[in-house]
Amino acid sequence: MADAPVRLLGEMASLGAALMWACSMSLYSRFGRLVPASGLNLFKNLIASSCLLITGLALGFHWPTDAWTVGAFALSGLIGLALGDTLLFRAIKTIGVQRTSVIQCLSPPLAAVIAWLAFDERLNHWQWIGLLTTTGSLTWLVSTRRPARVLAPVPAFHGILAAVGAAICTSLAVIILRRSLQGVDVVTGTLMRVLPAIVVLSMLSFARSGIEPMREVFRPARNGAVLTLAAFMGTFIGLLLMSTGAKYAKAGVTTAISSTYPVWILPIAHFLLGEKVSLKALLSTLLAVAGVAIMMAGA
Repeated sequence: MADAPVRLLGEMASLGAALMWACSMSLYSRFGRLVPASGLNLFKNLIASSCLLITGLALGFHWPTDAWTVGAFALSGLIGLALGDTLLFRAIKTIGVQRTSVIQCLSPPLAAVIAWLAFDERLNHWQWIGLLTTTGSLTWLVSTRRPARVLAPVPAFHGILAAVGAAICTSLAVIILRRSLQGVDVVTGTLMRVLPAIVVLSMLSFARSGIEPMREVFRPARNGAVLTLAAFMGTFIGLLLMSTGAKYAKAGVTTAISSTYPVWILPIAHFLLGEKVSLKALLSTLLAVAGVAIMMAGA
């Protein structure tokens, strides 16, 4: 029982990450529709890296010395931030944020299965009940809402594949991150994930269309300011919280809790964007929160 408060810290951090992502996803969905997925992904990582550098200089960096840990952080960033987030933005533009969110519910069971197969990291029956309750309620929630307006002239099947790919990338990144974060502070670890992603995304973006995708972020300038806020909340604060959750909580629980962000989009969309919330959506939200509570109580 000695490590119960530590696990609780990780689970609360994962919940905080979900809230940050809900806010940022709502902003990306409204103000980033015309920005190419790779350009939007590069922009948010650049904002996050700047904030991480400032934080690290203030608090001090603690760089790992072994090559395996460095490589693990880089791999986690490339899979989760470079590839996974680009696929996520592409899916949102193709099939809408709600259907994309449904498919992201694959991440918790995928992470739990991968952790079980690779590291024998087992969940007890209450944690499985909570995980399935949360995942099921999320699926019910987002499937009851009308998908967002599709903008990209790409077949829906491509968007579904992109969303599935993003879910797989998220699961793999969380597993790798949890193993590599032990003994490394979250600021240094998160920066070590973001920097390789920036390098790869920059190479791909400039090779295709130069700096044009970055210019689209600031057309108009108000959009650039809002997207900067979204990047600060979702990629800087959200990644720090997610890294804390991955370090101290079980991978399946961390991914399940952080995947509740579609639930928190409901009140944000209602109060900030003026969208109506149905009774069915409200009930499914309460069910999802109950699932999170079950997982936290059973940890």
